[in-house]
Amino acid sequence: MVEDQLDCTFLCVAEPKCYSFNMAAYPDSKGLYLCELLATDKYRETKKFHSNATFHHYSPWSPCESDPCKNGAECVPEYELNSYRCHCKPGFCGTNCEHGENKSCSEIKLCNPNALSGSYVIDPDGEGGVTPFIVDCDMTNKNNIGVTVISHDSEDRTLVQGCWPAGCYKRDIHYIGANHLQLGNLTTISAHCEQFIKYECHHSRLLRDGNMFGWWVSRDGDQMTYWGGSNSTYPYKCACGVTGTCANIAYGCNCDANDRVWREDSGLLTNKSHLPVMQLRFGDNGSGGQRGYHTLGKLRCYGSTSK
Repeated sequence: MVEDQLDCTFLCVAEPKCYSFNMAAYPDSKGLYLCELLATDKYRETKKFHSNATFHHYSPWSPCESDPCKNGAECVPEYELNSYRCHCKPGFCGTNCEHGENKSCSEIKLCNPNALSGSYVIDPDGEGGVTPFIVDCDMTNKNNIGVTVISHDSEDRTLVQGCWPAGCYKRDIHYIGANHLQLGNLTTISAHCEQFIKYECHHSRLLRDGNMFGWWVSRDGDQMTYWGGSNSTYPYKCACGVTGTCANIAYGCNCDANDRVWREDSGLLTNKSHLPVMQLRFGDNGSGGQRGYHTLGKLRCYGSTSK
């Protein structure tokens, strides 16, 4: 029996196995309150705690008060260490159970290190968002991180049908099993995305210092001014333009030499906010030995932005 809440608090603090306490709402005939020390708290055994008109429940400050555990996980305070641990629901993992729910192949691999390469259903934006979809998971590439691979209908080396005006040749890219919103969600929750792109040319220009005859179109429908191996920091450049190794150093791409020699510009596109490639455009393939071939790789995303 104690005189007030402070006395009950001191009793709990003095007892190593006390994590919270109940105190009678009303005093007895002597003005004292019943103080019940508990070896658990509302975070450790939430389902056992219920409101009661005759007792008030008190807990010390808990690291679980900030609700650090995600995806419905149970937070268990570790008072001795001034820390906590999360009991994750099945299918989730991570310090705060922030990973899982099959959002990507990387999330699957993180929560199940023995997962094998193959087809999986992923749901990048979680329950209640866009429809989950089937992807290929490469569980061995990128140091076994789990790479989400999205195929499309334009992966083969393809001849650019002859036409001369800039961008007159158009190839729309259709991704297999995933729509625009699903692809956007995948790139958003992935730490990295990449896509290989290549143009083989014979007397056919590409970016030509802004006088562009060829380009690719981003996920948002924007005409992009850089090529594989480069990025938006280096407009009108291919990989060789970044390294200063183009066939004609006056230009930013090998194809911009515009000579009668077979050349190519290729590399990875890595700005995930622009990916995947939705369309390819080419020109300067009308006559006089002008020819070109394009190749576009699968979209590959890996890693996680979850914290």
